[in-house]
Amino acid sequence: MASKLVAGKGFIEVRRAVLRPERRAAYLMAHANAAPLLSRARPGLLASLVAELGADANEVISLHAHASYDERDAREAAARADAEFGAALGELSTGALHAERSEAFVEALECVAAAGADARGAAAFAPRADRRGAVYEWREYQLVLGYNPIPKLREAFVAGLPSKVAVDVEQRAELAFMGWTDVGGLNRFVELWRYASIQEAMRAREAARASAEWRGTIGTVAPMVQSFSTAFYRPAVHSPWQ
Repeated sequence: MASKLVAGKGFIEVRRAVLRPERRAAYLMAHANAAPLLSRARPGLLASLVAELGADANEVISLHAHASYDERDAREAAARADAEFGAALGELSTGALHAERSEAFVEALECVAAAGADARGAAAFAPRADRRGAVYEWREYQLVLGYNPIPKLREAFVAGLPSKVAVDVEQRAELAFMGWTDVGGLNRFVELWRYASIQEAMRAREAARASAEWRGTIGTVAPMVQSFSTAFYRPAVHSPWQ
């Protein structure tokens, strides 16, 4: 099955900022007001998501699509040379950031296709317009060390995802992104799904448990998983994905 695995040609950079509680609201409002400037300086920005449940309450994550590491370098250089953006960034961040980190994820496009989503990946994701105010669920698997766990998980997901999607007859779930770490804490695999609400996500979970094929997939994957976590986020006002 390995020949069917298709990695994205670029990568998704995920930036995590933990804000100081007293500056959280001002930070988000300032970003909303500076949205046009941010979109110019961060052309790969896909989403900016604010923690709702299951994560640090003051965390904001942003997803950025890059065609290559060279493109990221060029974009970062251009952003640093943009005096207007630099001034705005300093004003936005001063006193607000408690911590910040960045990681790179390669997209598992064969899994995206198996879930019935756009096989071009996250950059092509188009959230349903009738679900304004939706939530995003970040699902993360920490796998054991070694070269094989990630490919094995991807193969298992390719086999099981069609059945998981099929039992979601109400089409509650929208897959936005799926991939594994290339830079950062390695052997981590993540899914990002969009739902109308957290309750709808729970209903989708219940439906998935009715699929014998999906339960078999989880049974295959579980021995390789050291830990598993989920968290829900809501789009910030300035987020392209809503």
